[in-house]
Amino acid sequence: MSIRIAFHGNRTWKIGNLPDLRKVALSVLHGEGATGPVDIVFHSPTEQRALNLLWRKLDRTTDVLSFPYGEPELYGELYIDPVLAAEQAIRYKHDLHRELRRLIVHGCLHLCGHDHHTTAERVRMRALERQYDPKERA
Repeated sequence: MSIRIAFHGNRTWKIGNLPDLRKVALSVLHGEGATGPVDIVFHSPTEQRALNLLWRKLDRTTDVLSFPYGEPELYGELYIDPVLAAEQAIRYKHDLHRELRRLIVHGCLHLCGHDHHTTAERVRMRALERQYDPKERA
């Protein structure tokens, strides 16, 4: 099955190494049985905060938002705040690209129905994140 990954906002935010980001997204999506294209959007903290308020009723930015549709024409969308991602990369002591990989894996797992509300869900999701992103094992 061919799954298309489209990136938006990557030029504005100077997001590099898209082939690697696409590869890690496809790894999760294929592994979890996704059936359609996914859009990955990089946009400002202000836009991310507005989406988070609208859809989650939380008046703050967040690193990644996932919108699963499960449709053949659009399986889902990920919205990533690259400013917050850069801050997290510093906090976690790795580079921005590694943080973006982490967020894409996490977001794709949400698109595929995984969550982390309970302890068991958190443990499962973390194990899947390590499985799909070998760089997270380090």
